Amino acid sequence: MSNPYVVPSTTRRDLLVGLAIAAVFLALIVFAIKTLSGGVSSSTIDGRIVKKSFTPYHEEQVTFGRGGVQARKRDGEYLFECEAEGRIYLVEVEKSTYQTRNVGDHHLFGRPRK
Repeated sequence: MSNPYVVPSTTRRDLLVGLAIAAVFLALIVFAIKTLSGGVSSSTIDGRIVKKSFTPYHEEQVTFGRGGVQARKRDGEYLFECEAEGRIYLVEVEKSTYQTRNVGDHHLFGRPRK
């Protein structure tokens, strides 16, 4: 029977190098989380509703998909004119949102693509 190989204990230098590598790795993870979460907050705008408008038209939207052919009727187009950052934005909203908000209220909407 052979004697088992005994691994010598680690030195203080090995411990410090391992801790330094772990600290750098943890710092990179924290930096990535902060960088990625910063973009989410700047993608929305909080604007004040200046004008509400409704354009009536009877439209039937037909969509084709996995569920087959689906038809949906719309009453018209519900729009808010929101003032934010010194600009006026036209924001299309759902009927329920249109009915619950008034001129002068704040409305949070997605930043338009450039």
